[in-house]
Amino acid sequence: MENEVLSLLRKGRTMVVSTTGESLWSAKVFYCLEGGLVFLVEKGSLTLKNLQKNDSVVFTIDFDTPDLFIQGVGKVTILGEPREFHKERGTLLYKVPEDTLFVKSGHVLIAKLLPENIRFSDFRAQPKKSDNKFKPEELTEKKTFRYWRALRPWSFQQSVTSLIFGALIAFQVSFSLRISLYLLVLSSIALIMVHGAFNAYSDYFDFTLKTDKPDGMGSAGARVLIDRLIPTDKFLYFTTSIFVIGLAIGIYLIAIRPIILPYVVIGLIAGLIYGIPKLGWKRIALGDLAVFLAFGPGIFLGSLVLQGGHVGIPQLLISFSLGMIIVAILHGNNWRDIKDDREAGVKTIALYLGDKGSLIYYITLIWASYPLFVVAVLLEPRLFPILGALLTIPWAIRLTRIAGNAKNMKRNLLDMLTANFTTLHIYFSVIFLAVFLAVIYFFPSLHFP
Repeated sequence: MENEVLSLLRKGRTMVVSTTGESLWSAKVFYCLEGGLVFLVEKGSLTLKNLQKNDSVVFTIDFDTPDLFIQGVGKVTILGEPREFHKERGTLLYKVPEDTLFVKSGHVLIAKLLPENIRFSDFRAQPKKSDNKFKPEELTEKKTFRYWRALRPWSFQQSVTSLIFGALIAFQVSFSLRISLYLLVLSSIALIMVHGAFNAYSDYFDFTLKTDKPDGMGSAGARVLIDRLIPTDKFLYFTTSIFVIGLAIGIYLIAIRPIILPYVVIGLIAGLIYGIPKLGWKRIALGDLAVFLAFGPGIFLGSLVLQGGHVGIPQLLISFSLGMIIVAILHGNNWRDIKDDREAGVKTIALYLGDKGSLIYYITLIWASYPLFVVAVLLEPRLFPILGALLTIPWAIRLTRIAGNAKNMKRNLLDMLTANFTTLHIYFSVIFLAVFLAVIYFFPSLHFP
């Protein structure tokens, strides 16, 4: 039973805390587990005033269902400013990135609730209740392997799906499926390792140059350096090892398919010069170009020719489309961080464009991908399955509305929302293309344009 309760505590993200001091009061807050239930409390709020007079609280956690909930009592300690508590702040912002908006404001403090008793109520089937007590060291989030987290694995979905996209289009040629799968797996491993290493290198330079700050997102959510989860020397050694292994696999692929050399070079150059100090492209307003080249022509076209495909105007248009929507993720981040980048001396396109220009640029990146796909299909009708990407138009409309409303809090999370959109954009194309290839494989008598 205790394992189930702990699992639910880790699953939950919000709780209602009831306090009494000056008066009765309840507040709903995001929380994480880090030696207790860690949450933010606003300076000058009634919640804070109550806690300063009476640290005893009652809390409730539900899971959007009336028949499953957790209740408890405990005492709250006000720890202090978020920037002073690396572990608690890092765990909270990693689990609940939305809280970054409040941390950046400077108007909140970190608090920790130590439960004295936790009552679990489950009425989904046979009613059951239990009272549970946990030691502070037991109240921790499920630990993500910190070295794996340092590579920012959530970003791999864009690069890997782009690689698979290129491979699926190439499957229309006469290479055997066995060889194609072998190359696909090997190239995916190399891509993940090199992509992860470039992410980590960029984070290392941002940390050492103090571009990333404790009260910011910190390396797009990885936060392993800001929150002191990995010593910088071990971090650099690990990153270099990963890069060397990935590069070695890439050299092997070049040896058996020399035609991919230009595309590998494009990706490597774009990645290597993206985040380096002083001259790094991300620091001189060329970061968008680097990402465009790496994720568009580099990955997509490289995978295409690796599998024996040909590069024509339709394939170029598709690579441009993929590059643009992935640049939109970077721009969403840079748009939000204009002030921080200006203070750190980092130049971005968003900084030069300003708010209105950034809005136009973002909308262009999101929507231009659709006509490029359509023109590619008009030029080469066999590519018609990629039009499955048009199903993501409702998401594009939603992003446009969020981007156009400066008062919408979700605009500060535009990079994450755009990443989800980009993944769907590629996924839908890949799925429809995979179904099409499966049909012509199992029913070769069918004829398509």
